[in-house]
Amino acid sequence: MQPFKAARPHVRCSATATTTTTTAPGKVADLKLWKPINLTKNNLVGAQGGETTRNIDGVVYYVSYDTTKDDIVVVDRKLGVRFPAAIDDQNRVRIDTSNPMPHAVAGFSVETYQPILRANAPSAETINGRVAMVGFLGIAAVEVLSGQSALQQLTSSTGAAAAVATGLLTLAASIAPAVAGRVPAAKVVANENDSFPDGPLPYTWNALAEKLNGRVAMVGTLGLILVEQFARGGAALL
Repeated sequence: MQPFKAARPHVRCSATATTTTTTAPGKVADLKLWKPINLTKNNLVGAQGGETTRNIDGVVYYVSYDTTKDDIVVVDRKLGVRFPAAIDDQNRVRIDTSNPMPHAVAGFSVETYQPILRANAPSAETINGRVAMVGFLGIAAVEVLSGQSALQQLTSSTGAAAAVATGLLTLAASIAPAVAGRVPAAKVVANENDSFPDGPLPYTWNALAEKLNGRVAMVGTLGLILVEQFARGGAALL
């Protein structure tokens, strides 16, 4: 006789992802967390003609009403971002300052790009490094083809103009995503401390690698000039 064995229940364990749903922004419960900008929809559409500005805590918000979509548009032109906006139960305009979206910058504004173009900005080194990388490649190519040293190239009228053009074009390419409204102006240069919550962390093509490569290019350009002037007496890449 077989000893009695208690039947074991078969339990299957599986991991499930926990999702969080967000309440529709039109509900008052959510809008109470949004920032009011001291403006009602009736005042915006009627007295203000569908467009006005509000200066709140030193931030200038450009507010407009899109009649085709029945939508309130609130933009911070200085940062090049647009804030989600909605109307609460008292007909007041509220914005979600925690979730700004990229917004195209209307032309070039020094005020808009000052946070990334000033000399002590973290992004300044990256942009200078980009110029150095492109410049070093151009110097090396011309030196191999023509035999002119780096200093000879940079002191000639053509070489000086090319260096200035390289710097301006690289700067324009760096801020182009903000002008096109693809990213906020403050995000045109990636930060090495940025996180990547929606994907794997890049190990090769990342902000830190670009900054290091830029430093190598800057030091390499200076080193090439010094070697050619004091050691070789001419082009060192030939």
